[in-house]
Amino acid sequence: MQGSTSNQGMFWSQARELFEQIVSWLDSDSICGLQHSQIESKLLENKYELLRPLLQTKIF
Repeated sequence: MQGSTSNQGMFWSQARELFEQIVSWLDSDSICGLQHSQIESKLLENKYELLRPLLQTKIF
């Protein structure tokens, strides 16, 4: 059971890191000048990368 808890912690950490990267990107000047659709496309692109470790905390 210890391995399962350890894996969950790893996946939570990965999800938190990805979430923080997304928030930082949204808060940065690098999105200035982008159209709403471009920002939305990037968020959709990152959605699965964020959701994957969240789901893995329940699988492992």
